[in-house]
Amino acid sequence: MSESVAAVRVSGLEKNYRQGQHDVAALAGVDLSLCPGEFAVLAGPSGSGKTTLLNLIGALDRPSKGRVEIGGMDLASLDKTELATLRRDHIGFVFQAYNLLPVLSAVENTELVLELQGQPREQCRKRAVEVLEAVGLGQLLDRRPSELSGGQQQRVAVARAIASARTLVLADEPTANLDSRSAETLLDIMAKLNETRRLTFLFSTHDPRVVARARRVIHLEDGVISSDEVR
Repeated sequence: MSESVAAVRVSGLEKNYRQGQHDVAALAGVDLSLCPGEFAVLAGPSGSGKTTLLNLIGALDRPSKGRVEIGGMDLASLDKTELATLRRDHIGFVFQAYNLLPVLSAVENTELVLELQGQPREQCRKRAVEVLEAVGLGQLLDRRPSELSGGQQQRVAVARAIASARTLVLADEPTANLDSRSAETLLDIMAKLNETRRLTFLFSTHDPRVVARARRVIHLEDGVISSDEVR
């Protein structure tokens, strides 16, 4: 991705949901641009539109109005297959609920996306081991999710998110189910990946621990950006 191209750009973004006979606006005209390598947070109360905005940026949903670009690509111009490829190859997701496959080990969960990309089996395993070691789980490669703590499961989710050559990581309340020590460890890992690999991180969170670590804090309220602070 060229330095002149925004990692994320949204313009006039609106999202309406039908409730009974009325439309409810989750987003009411959002303009936002993220440069490559940013470590940014979407903050705000429940119902402010954080997760909706994250889902639209991640091509998990389509806006009612407005434009979303990832690395200069207009998502509206892509069909379902192209959007799936974009998510698979360019965007890493970290969810509150981990979303690991329970029957697979840590290394198998991590290498799955590489296999879906069609990479050679040996290369998939080598890369999965490398990223799990990077998040401090090199000794737990063969553990299944049920054999890992919440913090360890979330680190597997991070490893999976960065395993392929992705440039953007979207994290929705990644520390919500973690104790303070696990949360700080996870944030340390993400901050290091941001610095060393120049990954762009965008979090959605209520957690003041995450907000405190961000270098940019974007506050949402009632579906609009109320403030945007660069630190």
